Amino acid sequence: MSHAIPPAPLPEAITLAATEWFVRLQAADADPDVDVRARAATRAEWQHWHDADPRHALAWQRLVEFGTHLRTIPPLLAHRTLIRARANPGRRRLLGLMAVAGVTGAVWSASDSNAVRAWRADLNTGIGERRTVQLADGTVLALNTDSAVDMQFSQDVRRLRLVRGEIAITTGADADHGHRPFFVDTSHGSLQALGTRFVVREHDDSAAVAVLEGAVRVVPAKRADAAAVLSAGQGATFDATALRSRFDDAGVANAAAAWTQGMLVVHAMPLGDFLTELGRYRRGHLGCAPEVAGLRVSGIYPVDDTDRVLDMLARTLPVAVQRYTRWFVRLQPGTRTGRSADGLPNSSGSPTLRAIGGERTHT
Repeated sequence: MSHAIPPAPLPEAITLAATEWFVRLQAADADPDVDVRARAATRAEWQHWHDADPRHALAWQRLVEFGTHLRTIPPLLAHRTLIRARANPGRRRLLGLMAVAGVTGAVWSASDSNAVRAWRADLNTGIGERRTVQLADGTVLALNTDSAVDMQFSQDVRRLRLVRGEIAITTGADADHGHRPFFVDTSHGSLQALGTRFVVREHDDSAAVAVLEGAVRVVPAKRADAAAVLSAGQGATFDATALRSRFDDAGVANAAAAWTQGMLVVHAMPLGDFLTELGRYRRGHLGCAPEVAGLRVSGIYPVDDTDRVLDMLARTLPVAVQRYTRWFVRLQPGTRTGRSADGLPNSSGSPTLRAIGGERTHT
């Protein structure tokens, strides 16, 4: 199969300018001493820079897609570092900004090893894309947004390698090949399917599995003696040494697989965490101000229409959606009172959004 070729690095001056603008915009939002007019002026200056050259737009796109560390840096701290960096010419200035970003040139060239492995994988999906395929053995494999899988089928074994993201598997009988064992490898351990339907998600420091039918044997990469068998309705998170946590609830397991039907199911999830989950299905940066990050969200949401979900949030929670560009969206404190989907105020002091939506399915 053909594979995408990683794009060439952009000029250093452009990547530096993009980093500066990212920090300036975040700092303007976070600083209470910056008034509305000043924020608007900063956004207008950024928009002028962004639209002046296609390479500027490309640098910005790469930054918000790959520069995840930038989003975790306190904005005012980053801005102070930026001001100090401006006093240092040339290479020292760039290194100062890269220290703020917590990233390397790999962000700009899109050539970090995990991204390259994903591009070269046997099966992959882009951001916001889901894909379902049937393998030669009868197994049905679904890939969630921004996911990648390698396949290694031999005469003796069926093995998938989850390179990135999340997959759902319904194993085939494989009668023509003697019912070969079926494994899914992750960075943190291996899963053996025991005639089953299950979902697996790769995180940075762990992996998660939820079993819908049959059973799955979980083996941490460095502790085979810590292996455990999970049955239908059960699930766990695990790292290379142990199962960190387990659940035994069919509802939780079904919620973990809701993305296969184009849905995101959550219960009392903090808004900040909810936006992180929703952000997996759209390009760019999606976040919120610290003041609203703790608002609770519950319900069923359509992942194929993230803008619709954001509008629902603005109508139901005391938040306002700030769309700087299609690539950079941030929820700020708003003036609305938190109300549930029936329009009645919530009884608790912390508003909770409840909604059901999403007519579309995707395979």
